[in-house]
Amino acid sequence: MLAGCSGAPPAAQTLSARDITRLPRPWPTAQAAANDAPPRILVVYVNETTISNGDHWRGRIATSTNVASLEIRTESFSFTAQRSAFGEFTFDVHVLDLPPQYRRGYTLQIIARNAGGARDERYVPIRFL
Repeated sequence: MLAGCSGAPPAAQTLSARDITRLPRPWPTAQAAANDAPPRILVVYVNETTISNGDHWRGRIATSTNVASLEIRTESFSFTAQRSAFGEFTFDVHVLDLPPQYRRGYTLQIIARNAGGARDERYVPIRFL
């Protein structure tokens, strides 16, 4: 058994498609936090959890103000979301053409890190068609 392998993500950190595809109104304000405080992911929104070729896949994430970076990743890809303000991150990806071997289900990891490297994570089941 490999020590680096992990099982299912913690249930408390796993978000359902129904929960994250509805844009909260009003959008929450960032939670003020000291630089060395643990980072927090407050709200996650993505426009789709089933993504097809040609789709624009967009997301918005509210965090505590001490989040220095926000990574969006699966076992096949990784990118950082753009910070538009303290505690506010977005991404917009135009999915052009996925090879057949990448058209399947994934567990999306959303990882917020503060400058010291502490992290908060959320997991979302997604599917590329």
